[in-house]
Amino acid sequence: MHCDDGNHILRLMHYRRLSGSLIDVGVDFPKESGISSEMAKKALDYIRTQDPSFDENEAGAIWAESEIMRVEEEYMARAEKLGIYKRTDNEQAPDTQSSASTSDIYGESALDKLRKANKARWMEEDRKKEEAKKQQEAERVAALKAEARDENSTADTKDEPGKIFSPFDEIALAQPAQKAWLEPVERKPWVKYYEEQATIIKDNKIPNLSTLRRLGPSALVLLAVLGGCWMLTETYTPPPRSARMFPDVPPAVATLGAITAINFAVFVAWRIPPLWRTMNKTFQVTAAYPFAIGTLGAQFSHQSIRHLFINTVMLWPFGWILHDDVGRGTFLAVYLACGTVGTYGSLAFNVLAKRWMNYSFGSSTAVIGTMAAACLIRANNNVTVLGYEIPDITGLTVLGIIAGFEILRAWRGKNTRTDYPGHLSGLAAGVLAGFYIRYQTTASQMTRKEFTPLQSEQSTD
Repeated sequence: MHCDDGNHILRLMHYRRLSGSLIDVGVDFPKESGISSEMAKKALDYIRTQDPSFDENEAGAIWAESEIMRVEEEYMARAEKLGIYKRTDNEQAPDTQSSASTSDIYGESALDKLRKANKARWMEEDRKKEEAKKQQEAERVAALKAEARDENSTADTKDEPGKIFSPFDEIALAQPAQKAWLEPVERKPWVKYYEEQATIIKDNKIPNLSTLRRLGPSALVLLAVLGGCWMLTETYTPPPRSARMFPDVPPAVATLGAITAINFAVFVAWRIPPLWRTMNKTFQVTAAYPFAIGTLGAQFSHQSIRHLFINTVMLWPFGWILHDDVGRGTFLAVYLACGTVGTYGSLAFNVLAKRWMNYSFGSSTAVIGTMAAACLIRANNNVTVLGYEIPDITGLTVLGIIAGFEILRAWRGKNTRTDYPGHLSGLAAGVLAGFYIRYQTTASQMTRKEFTPLQSEQSTD
């Protein structure tokens, strides 16, 4: 869903909640609006988390009273238009004055008197009906309030404690929080200072930058990273066991542990206010005003422990496989290349689609590329996860499952917080890296076969 559509739904549900109309119309919208009940419920849940102190039950009661008054005014206006009712303030003067001002020299006839008497009787009956109607509506509102209080005290009837259900539908009206009277906690002045310093766009206006200005510098960083990854693959030499810092630790564990430590350090840095401005520039990419260095740094950035945990859990089994197959240098090259390509792919998509408020960060682009490369290298072999070999499942099968799952999620697009362009770009980069490694391996094997006879002849001579 586009951010503008989501904000539109939030505004509509926020109005219904504040006005009290939630008790009447609930989360239903016309079909032509394109807003489903599920979307409206999610928007309502989000609004409730942002403002838990608002009393929806009281707002609903006020809405019901205002609706009663509105309907009453409509009935009175229609009755006046039909000529069967006239407001008391606009009634004619007493009979004595009207008879005195009449120009009829014969006086008032018996028919006129009968007509006036009938009109007075009808008006009296209408008045009594209106009073009875008001009384019924007042009793109805009082019953609703009493029912709401009863449901609040015995919330087990709906199996959702703390909520009041509208009698018109099954939409629950949330009660205010128990400690809603407490004032909200404000940031300390020194934190506000660093928050203002970290704000890149001060006036909340999208900078007037060309597409080349937004994508060009990041493209140069991408090319530099890819060149460095190629050099790392070609020139890296593993250190001897005596030169390693932890000689007893497997190289794959040491490499993956270092990547995890870097990710965790960046996660902690996001919680240090003096670093916020640097973090915004270096460890995330925003389509409105991108910084080129963020194309490389964003793949190490996580702002929630859940995000960091999921990416770490997915990295270790497949990263271990790839590291054991190709070595540390090639593994790091694949990891960095896939992460950078994925971040740049996300940036390019958001810029071309003019989604200026979208931003990208996280190691998922690098992780999914690593998974794709590991599966493609073992395309015809079984996959081994943390020392356990999965029977009858080849790497190509796992790659197909991963690719199909990501494409399906991107096509459905329900979770708008997931960076699908970045995932697919990282996946494509991992596939290309896997093909390149397989090609290099095949070429080196053929080279060894060609030179083996020559070496044997020289040895015999």
